[in-house]
This record gives sequence, C-alpha cells and structure tokens, in this order.
Amino acid sequence: MKALLNDLYLYELVLLLLGVFLFLILSAGLVYYIIKKEEIKKLLLFFPIPILMIGYPSVKEITISSDKIAFSKYQEEYINNPEDTIAKQNLEKLTEKLEERAHSPEDIIEISKAKLLLGNSKEAVQYANKAIKIEKERKERTDSESTSITKDPSVNASQKSKITAQAKQLKQLARIQNMNSNDIDTNALNAKINELKVDKELVGTKEIIKRKALGNLKVKN
Repeated sequence: MKALLNDLYLYELVLLLLGVFLFLILSAGLVYYIIKKEEIKKLLLFFPIPILMIGYPSVKEITISSDKIAFSKYQEEYINNPEDTIAKQNLEKLTEKLEERAHSPEDIIEISKAKLLLGNSKEAVQYANKAIKIEKERKERTDSESTSITKDPSVNASQKSKITAQAKQLKQLARIQNMNSNDIDTNALNAKINELKVDKELVGTKEIIKRKALGNLKVKN
C-alpha cells in the first residue's frame, strides 16, 4: 500500500486524505442526525463528494499497479525477442507513461533499464544517476533514524547496495552501447562485454546490448 501511495502525485494524496476526512465528518454528522431524529436527506446529498475524492486516487493506484505489471511483461518479452515490434512499442508507451511517476530507486532503475533497451543510452544514464542519488539520500536518512531508534543499521543494506550496483552496471552497458568502430574493434568489444558482471536481473539486458553493439560495429566495418 505504501509503495502504491508513493506513485501518486501530491495533489492526488491530498485529495485522498481530504476525501477520507470529509467522509468521516459526514458519517459522524449522520450518526448525530439519526440520534436526534432529524432529517438526513440533505446530509446524504453531500456523501458523493468524499466518495469521488477517495475514488479518483484509488482508481489511479489500481491503474498504475496494472501498468507496472504490463511494463514488466513487455520488458521481458522484448528481452526474449528483440524482433518483437509490438512488445517494443508497448514498452515505449508504458515507459513514457510511468517515468513521470517513478520516485523510488527501484522504479527509477526499471525506467533506466527500459531506456537502455530502447536504445536511449543518454536517458538511461540520467535515470541511473538519479537512482544512485535518491538511494544515497534514503540511506543517509535511514542511518540518521537508526541513531535515535534501537535499530540495526544494516537492515535493507543488501537491497540498497543492489540498487547502486545495478545503476552502475546500467551505466557501463550504456557506455558499451555508444561505442563505435573508432573506439574498439569487434573482438575487443566482445571480450569487454563478456567480462562485465551484472546482476541476474540485468543478464537479459546485457545480452540485448551485446547483440546491438556488435551488430553496429559490423555494419560500420
């Protein structure tokens, strides 16, 4: 639930909270009217307002969650079959749609990965750097909180280092994708890519970049 709320814009969160608050106020007023045996018809007319205020952000949460599932699906489909133009088009659309709502380092890493797969190395690096920056800020905030609360500072440390490692790996892959025949020959590039160690989540991405990079060199040569 927390992850979903993080995907909402500020105005959507405010709308949701105000809707809940107004609904509680109206519910309390309804109970009061019933106890006092007063007319409740006029009060009931106001209930659709908080329902709509709560409903809009809730629908957005569901839509975003559905988009993320489809995003992962098309990303895997494109990795498994780079010739699948439909998967690529859907991935492009969903990447553009979700990048505006990518706030957590985990989501930003996925956007960086998609940008790289789609051939946009520059933006892939930008998002990778953004993920590193936000992850660093989150770590500093967590470390600060751990000094005032009895808490193991190593909690989630592996997840944090994983995000930073993946961001750096994506940057390396982006540099490889941008290489040309003046920078390196085919054999050297092949060796360089094979030597690059990546997390299991990026193995498929690495193979796509390898195929594209080697293909580009062959074309230029």
